[in-house]
Amino acid sequence: MVDSHFHLWRRRDAKQAGVLAAPYLQRDVPWRAYAAATRGLPLEGCVAVQVNDFVDGRPEARYLAGVARQHPQLRAVVAWAQLEAAGAGQQLQELAALPLVAGVRRSTQHEADPGLAGSAAFVAGARRLAPRRWVCEVCVKWFQLEGVVRLAEACPRLTVVLDHLGKPDLARADQDEWRRWTTRLGRLPNVVCKVSVVVHSDRDPRLDRRLAEPFVTHAVEAFGFERVLFGSNWPVATAVIAYREWVELVNDVLAGARARDLDRLFGANARRVYRLS
Repeated sequence: MVDSHFHLWRRRDAKQAGVLAAPYLQRDVPWRAYAAATRGLPLEGCVAVQVNDFVDGRPEARYLAGVARQHPQLRAVVAWAQLEAAGAGQQLQELAALPLVAGVRRSTQHEADPGLAGSAAFVAGARRLAPRRWVCEVCVKWFQLEGVVRLAEACPRLTVVLDHLGKPDLARADQDEWRRWTTRLGRLPNVVCKVSVVVHSDRDPRLDRRLAEPFVTHAVEAFGFERVLFGSNWPVATAVIAYREWVELVNDVLAGARARDLDRLFGANARRVYRLS
C-alpha cells in the first residue's frame, strides 16, 4: 500500500487557519504518530503533502526530507509554492534543490475567486511544473471544479492531481454539479483523483459507508482504476474516521473489483504519478 496523502507537522511551525486551527489538531504530529496509526497495515510508502500556505515552502520541505532520512517509507513530498505569483519560477527553482520534492500544491479552496485554479496567472505558473515532471496538486471544493478543468485543459503535458475527491459536500442531497465536473475531469487523461477522506471542518458527521460509497464509486467510474490514488488525509481525517477504518471502508466499497485494479488504486498508480523508485 502507498498512502498518497498524509501530513506531518511541528505545532510551532503549523499555520493557524482553516481546519488546522481546529482544537483536535493543536499538537505536534510526528512520524511516530503516523506509524502508530498505520501499524499492522502493509504500508510500503507514503507521500507527505504540505500544510503551510503563503510562506516560503522550503523549511517545511526540508523538515519532511529530514524525517525521510530516518524513515524511508516517506518517499516523496508535495511542497508549497504560490503558482500564480510573479516570482513562482524562482520559488520552484529553490524547491528543486531539495530532496524528495515531486510536486507542488497551491490550495485554492478558501479563495474568494472560485475559478482561481484556471486563471491565466495560475496556469502560467503550473506550466513550469511539467518540464520537471512534477505534479500540480489542487485542493478545491466542489463548486470550484470548473477552474480545475480549465487548468488541466490548458496544460495537457502536466499531471494534475485532484485532492479528496474534489471535496464534495457529503451531506448535500444534490450532487449534480460535483458529478458533472468530476465526470468532465475524468475525460482528461492528465488528471488523477485521490480517493482520500473529505473533511470540511471538525463538525462534519462521522464518515461511514453510506456517506462515502456514492463518491468513491463515482470517482472510480469517472477516472477508471488507472487514475485513482488511495490517500488517508491523516491526521485531518481523524475528525471523521480512523485510518484503518478508511482503508477497510474503501476495500468494502470496491470489494467486487479485480485484484489488479485494487493494486493500482492502493499502490501502483501512486508509484507512477510520484515516480517512486
